[in-house]
Amino acid sequence: MKRFIIPMYALILLGCHHSMDSWPSDGDKPEVAMFVRTRNLSGINGLPSNYQFFVYDKTLGTTARYEVNPDKDNNLHVKLFPGAYTGYCVTNASDETVWEYTAQTTPDRIYLKSQTSTHGTEEPRDYLLGQTDFEVNESGGEVIFDLNRKVGMLKVIIENIPEWLNDLQINLSGIPQKMNLEGEYTGKYTITKKISPPDKNGISETSILLFPPQQQTGLTLSSESLVFITPEHPIESVSANRTTEIKAIFQGEMDKLQVDMNTRLIDWDSRNIKEPDWNIDLPQGPCSGSGNGTNLVLNPGFEKEFTESVPADWKLDNSGDTKRVIRVTSPVKEGNYAVRLEGKTYLYQDITISGGTCYQLKMFVNARQSNVKWRHWYTWMKGSTNLKSDAIRSSSYQYATEGFTDVFQGQIFRAPAEANKLRIEIRTYMEPVAGEGLYVDGISVEPVN
Repeated sequence: MKRFIIPMYALILLGCHHSMDSWPSDGDKPEVAMFVRTRNLSGINGLPSNYQFFVYDKTLGTTARYEVNPDKDNNLHVKLFPGAYTGYCVTNASDETVWEYTAQTTPDRIYLKSQTSTHGTEEPRDYLLGQTDFEVNESGGEVIFDLNRKVGMLKVIIENIPEWLNDLQINLSGIPQKMNLEGEYTGKYTITKKISPPDKNGISETSILLFPPQQQTGLTLSSESLVFITPEHPIESVSANRTTEIKAIFQGEMDKLQVDMNTRLIDWDSRNIKEPDWNIDLPQGPCSGSGNGTNLVLNPGFEKEFTESVPADWKLDNSGDTKRVIRVTSPVKEGNYAVRLEGKTYLYQDITISGGTCYQLKMFVNARQSNVKWRHWYTWMKGSTNLKSDAIRSSSYQYATEGFTDVFQGQIFRAPAEANKLRIEIRTYMEPVAGEGLYVDGISVEPVN
């Protein structure tokens, strides 16, 4: 491939920030000019705006870090005492949160890692890394770094997306979480990313940067609203400076949708690899209609007598002085009774359901005081195993309400295909105060025909 060389030298001292304390007689160090060259890598829009230089002193066994911004002439330099060094140059890594670094750490223990956010671990950036051994004499020296891209790209193209499937996301498991300065990858985590909105032709194209897995990675597609996730599909063709392209095509009858997955490698580096097609059974469309009037919840309005301070057909997570359920005649939503949950109380009931079936859920609560802290916490289950249930849980703590409020607003949810049980649960998180708590009534789980 065609190569180009970018000379970078004689940057004034203000252009180079040394992240460690200055060494003695820093002004007496000779200048070392830094040159960076790389192949004509697609995906780089112009030259990087920032360079991280790590310099390992072979004599002292310490590592210095320099953050250098090129001047208008693209000149770079650092100041070093005469000696023998190993240098490392990294691009697109100026954020301090992506580094695990101390001066006493050898380069193989200095890590560049994927960033984290409130949504979890994010994908890495387009990192380039170069390494070279060099010496500095009394008059300085010149160092050349050959940079290589250290991330791969997965490009997922999805065609013929049904209009009702509007929250599809991509999940990649077994991805290395960080890389050391020697270019070695370590750790494992999962990247989750929403697909890009489809264009007018119903085609979505989503790109994900990632550190190349040491073995295979697992790809799944999932939907929060439909509460499903596909079987995991192994991908073995992800590597540095390569783009693995996966084409997914929705096909078949609307009640028996499938996805054909066609995987091949396209140009960052120009070589191509093709993987076998992947057929995926997708779920039915979104639920519609209303409950059929058959409530699967036992004692849904708490009209039955209590047994050992617990409503009939219901359970508490465990006993204790801070967990109390009080039967009340006012306020109520329906019938003659409701319950008031005081203190730190988890009240629940397990009911048998059919996987893949739609259910209309209702639970009415009334929190009169602002200090009443609560949340509903329903869980789809397969036996004793919890399944993904974010759609039927409070996303955050809740407080005072305006009278009785249905926490689900009459919504309909489809049970995961493998589910055979639904745990309906309401939780309060307060210090016990007599007469204060969360009133609960009118709980229902009705199949939708």
